[in-house]
Amino acid sequence: MLVVVLASAAIRLNAAGIEPMLGASGLAALRGVHRTAASLEVLAALWLAWVAWREAALILVLTVLLSLLGILAGRTPTPLQSLGNLLGGLALAVAFAWALGKNGPGRWGLTPFLLLALLALQALIGGRLAIFSRVELPALPAHALLGLGLAALCGWLALARTGGTLGRGLFLLALAAPVTGFTALEHPYSAVPALVHAAAVAFFFATIAFALSRKA
Repeated sequence: MLVVVLASAAIRLNAAGIEPMLGASGLAALRGVHRTAASLEVLAALWLAWVAWREAALILVLTVLLSLLGILAGRTPTPLQSLGNLLGGLALAVAFAWALGKNGPGRWGLTPFLLLALLALQALIGGRLAIFSRVELPALPAHALLGLGLAALCGWLALARTGGTLGRGLFLLALAAPVTGFTALEHPYSAVPALVHAAAVAFFFATIAFALSRKA
């Protein structure tokens, strides 16, 4: 699912016309990777439904909705369709990570769903800024301040409550998300920093969901 998210982000950024990263052949190959990964995700969702249909319900619903959205949007999606694809892809990556490490509710000293709700709000604001290209008040400072706050909170939780390789990895991802975000802001005419930020955020979200579901 992370491959789907990153390939989709690369296609969108390449189509934006700001220093295209890929030529026609490279873009065609990337679309092939995106379609293949998305098809494999459908098979993974069906397998989860077979072995644990109750826990896979959300994954199946998101898979169907994203598939329908992809069919309706085609290669020239509207900004609203792109936003739905971005947020849906992140949600599906988080759902898979949660299912992978699920052993019950988290033990980080706060409600896991509250943290996930704040992360969802952050993703919504960031997606709006990225898709609609509106760097304006109050969305941009809210995204920056909330991102710094979440990075600090998750970084502390990673070291104090998680530990081990998972904790260190989550701490590094918590730092990478805002750092790459500010880097992308400093280079608004280059697609590469924006893609790196998208990758950091996707891995950050998935790792948090995995850690929470494992009673981190």
